[in-house]
Amino acid sequence: MFDAPKSKSSDKNPFEELAVVYVLYFDEEHGHTPLLIYPDDRYKDDKKFMRPIKYHPIWFLEGSDALDHIDLEFKGYTFFGKKFLTKSERKKRRAGLEEETPETIVIILSLPNKLEIFGDDLIQELTKKVESNYGNKLFEIIESEIASTNVIKTPKTEKIIEKGNQIKDELEDTIDHICNNFFQNAVRGSDRSSIKMQKAIAYLALKGIDFSHIQSSDYKDSFSSVQLFDPSTENDVELLKSRFSIKQIYLSQNSNELEILVENNTQEEINGIRVEITHVKEFFEKEIMTENIDTWFPKEELVFISPVFPQINEYLFFIIDRKTNERLLSKKIDLNSLKEKMVEN
Repeated sequence: MFDAPKSKSSDKNPFEELAVVYVLYFDEEHGHTPLLIYPDDRYKDDKKFMRPIKYHPIWFLEGSDALDHIDLEFKGYTFFGKKFLTKSERKKRRAGLEEETPETIVIILSLPNKLEIFGDDLIQELTKKVESNYGNKLFEIIESEIASTNVIKTPKTEKIIEKGNQIKDELEDTIDHICNNFFQNAVRGSDRSSIKMQKAIAYLALKGIDFSHIQSSDYKDSFSSVQLFDPSTENDVELLKSRFSIKQIYLSQNSNELEILVENNTQEEINGIRVEITHVKEFFEKEIMTENIDTWFPKEELVFISPVFPQINEYLFFIIDRKTNERLLSKKIDLNSLKEKMVEN
């Protein structure tokens, strides 16, 4: 159906993504058909991957009755589905349907169960933006997809395909923008004390999403796109733009200890700080070190030492304001990456 995928994330397995978004339509000959899968169209013909989509209960609702989303849980993922009708001006391929017969569009969002707390808001935002910005254009993508299956393509057909692909790229960019900015906004505006939210934040931390620039009082209005960081990159700490910076992380192989050197990189004393180191197993945090610091002097460097445990390779380092309980800096530490870096040096 499609040419080679143009997705910016075409080398990624969608199962590894935080969110997978399906935009589907009702084809008169083939039934419910994927129009776009974000971030990777290549999996639309994978029967195993598409199985929960095929059996999602949203299909059993009439378009006018689908007033809200319908959820489905399947093998560690929650699928949120929403259906709506939209404009059409294409010639239908089944008797009894006019060119003006509305298109049936379905948006399905897949999230890991750990992030299920975000599903209601994200599916609503996706549906609202797609319907309002592309409601009068989606039929052109459908027309383009159908035309691309024709063996013989006339100049008119080529124009239809080109225009449809252009709109499809714009739609994908819109979905990409929504997903990339959603989670940090959702965390900032939510109650981070809830158990579900804490589990979700722990999961996001494992995926390398840092919230220190959101939670720092110095950067309340700094809300760029989600910051992905690589623990093997030397300068990633400098991008955190916090009042603190991690100068060095050292793994002592002899004593099985993790040493983290941190600096107060401001010219002021910082009071009432708590430092925590936790390890993560099956997306749950377990605290292994807590230290309270009453006064952290300007430019002062402190070393925090924590034991490491067999079979545990991922640790989280937090600097927390004891008064507000805000995390001023957070860092995921991957021992495997750290060991590789030490060997290289």
